[in-house]
Amino acid sequence: MPKQNLLKMLQRLISGMDERLVIFDNLGEILYASYGIGQLFEEDNLEGRSIFEFVEDDVEDVHLFLNSLSGAHFKDVQIPMLRKGKKFPVRLRMAAWSIAEGEFVVLASLVDATSIERKKRDLLRKTLTIEQLSKSHKIRTGKLHDAIYEILEMSSKAVATTRVNAWLFDDENTRIECIGNYDVRVNELVPQDALPVVDKPKYFSLFETEKIISAHDAQATEATSELNESYLIPNDIQALMDIPLRIEGEIIGVICFEEVGSKRFWSLQDQKFGLIAAQMVSLSIETHKRKLVQQQLESALRLQQRLMSETNHRIKNNLSITLSLLRLQLSKCKDDYHRNLIQSAVNRLNSIVALHELLADKSHLNLRVSLDHYGHQLTEGLRESLNDPSKEIQLITSFDSCEVSNDLAITLGLIINETVTNAYKHAFKQQKNGVIRVDFSVDKNKGRLEISDNGSGISAGFLRDGEGMDIIKGMAEHINAAIEINGDAGTSIKLDFLLN
Repeated sequence: MPKQNLLKMLQRLISGMDERLVIFDNLGEILYASYGIGQLFEEDNLEGRSIFEFVEDDVEDVHLFLNSLSGAHFKDVQIPMLRKGKKFPVRLRMAAWSIAEGEFVVLASLVDATSIERKKRDLLRKTLTIEQLSKSHKIRTGKLHDAIYEILEMSSKAVATTRVNAWLFDDENTRIECIGNYDVRVNELVPQDALPVVDKPKYFSLFETEKIISAHDAQATEATSELNESYLIPNDIQALMDIPLRIEGEIIGVICFEEVGSKRFWSLQDQKFGLIAAQMVSLSIETHKRKLVQQQLESALRLQQRLMSETNHRIKNNLSITLSLLRLQLSKCKDDYHRNLIQSAVNRLNSIVALHELLADKSHLNLRVSLDHYGHQLTEGLRESLNDPSKEIQLITSFDSCEVSNDLAITLGLIINETVTNAYKHAFKQQKNGVIRVDFSVDKNKGRLEISDNGSGISAGFLRDGEGMDIIKGMAEHINAAIEINGDAGTSIKLDFLLN
């Protein structure tokens, strides 16, 4: 097709179109330029000039396209072009038609990509801000003042607005108090008075139904005009975007993005970022409240620890005084019967004192004791108090490491005390030497206590009617232990029970 005919056809095709269109040949000469092209480059007459006047020298996409038109008839690129010598981004779409051997006509659509690039940069800035806030140590650790400052400062820069502030309702919901008001003009938080809720019923009622209150002309918008006299006009706020703060669905306050001195439309990206910023503020408040509760619990726990420690010290001291009095009485006994009675009471009481010594020595509140430590301490006391110089009796112990409740520990201690005391008294009347064993083992959540001796055994009558055996059986029943007693060759008492 002749060049002029094709040119006329293309001109008729694009006439009346609003797009910025230009026709040039394979050498770059502009054959036709729409009115919009002149506006784009701020030039009155473009026809006859070269398209390369407006393309940076280092851009090869257009040159390569024109040099390879025989094989490539379409091209879509974004390149930097020149307007009055200044560079700006352009989206360039080109289609080519052959008019003769080696000659082509190119129809190109040009779109100023400045706003597109601006939106990309704006989105990138907001995305990076969200990423930084999501990693904030201040938000995670509940440092409310520092977290609010960080969120408001970064949000102001991300949305490129003058002020961002956060507000919380008081306990009675009668007023809303500012917990942070960042002003980019001074790059810091500035004071802001509380506002009464009752004076602005329409504004605050909107938060029950709206996720965002957006006003490009806040002083003239019905939803926000209630704020004019007390807030908008005194602070010269022309546009605002307010998002409610919620914790578990309940509205606790609001975060406000405010433009001072000029009106502004809030983009969809601005609104989406505002919702995320509101979530960050709510998270900071919630984390701060949890931290306060945790501190209160820790304070109460420390107080309870001190009280428990003092209580154990007092119990131990009182028991020790009682023990001393009993030992004093023991030294005054004139017959074996009363001496044995008081010695039994001393040994029983000593098993309780040993437990409270362990509890009193603990630096933290823990109603559990190390049974191996307690068992060794208890049997050592028995070894000393029951030692008979006329006989060689060994007390051998083995305790698996285990922590149990103090209630279980004292019950096991009394059982050990009674059984070992009985063995010392009765098992070796006909012998000069012997062995008593105390073994405690653990299997998952079960414990086994076995106390045995190689003495003369135990009679059926004592098994049935002995006072010491009654105590042992009563203690076993107290901890729901299965008890097995064998008195044929020496004596063996075995208890199986659950650890708690």
